[in-house]
Amino acid sequence: MFAVAVLASGIAAADTIVATGVDNALAETIYIDENGTDTSETAGVIDIQLTGSSGTVDRYTMCVDLFTNINEGTTYNTTIYFPSQITSPASEAAILERIAWLEDNALLPTLYPGDPSTLPSTDWASTPAMGAGLQLAIWDIEVDGGDGFSAGQVQAWTGKTNPTNATVLQWATTYETLSSGQSSNVAFVYENVARTYPYAAAQTLEGPSYNDGGPHPTTPESSTFVLAGVALLALGRMARRKLVSH
Repeated sequence: MFAVAVLASGIAAADTIVATGVDNALAETIYIDENGTDTSETAGVIDIQLTGSSGTVDRYTMCVDLFTNINEGTTYNTTIYFPSQITSPASEAAILERIAWLEDNALLPTLYPGDPSTLPSTDWASTPAMGAGLQLAIWDIEVDGGDGFSAGQVQAWTGKTNPTNATVLQWATTYETLSSGQSSNVAFVYENVARTYPYAAAQTLEGPSYNDGGPHPTTPESSTFVLAGVALLALGRMARRKLVSH
């Protein structure tokens, strides 16, 4: 997970984000191994409402890091970036650009028919298992560099109790393979923080970008924002759920 830009003191005018739920057509609950523990996760597309000076728009996103959470129905401040703007750590831009390529090519044509894609339509995420597989691939690319699902912090659960859905795992492997060596900057990265002190980091989301007249990436003023670094990283990794329903 990368460092999050957080207000140094007070809350200035900012874009806000609310996670309104998951898209049931492109998400399902799966079991995976997180650092040796069998756990259930809702994996797939997250619906959000984004509000800025130009009004409120609905968008689609997916979560980037497996170990931070965002509460459904809670309003967060958000800063929007293009993937290439995230440069800490140094490898993060390339990771987010690979994820952007997947969302551009496997997710966006399904959500916005007519949008171009280099993948055949048979690889477009159009079922709950495909959406969950795409999310699982994104988690593994972010956390483990896309090393498959038999090693690292993100693994398939192979025990007799609650094994990882085989179809989801097949699609996750497919999406990792398809995205290897690929890159795109056509996506929005949403860095979300709590709106009240201590402004703790919430889930970082990434979703396909499109011209809907809503808030778009801006560069924060250096005098207003500071990098949270290790302290917020530790806070973020205390959480387990990606989207927590009230």
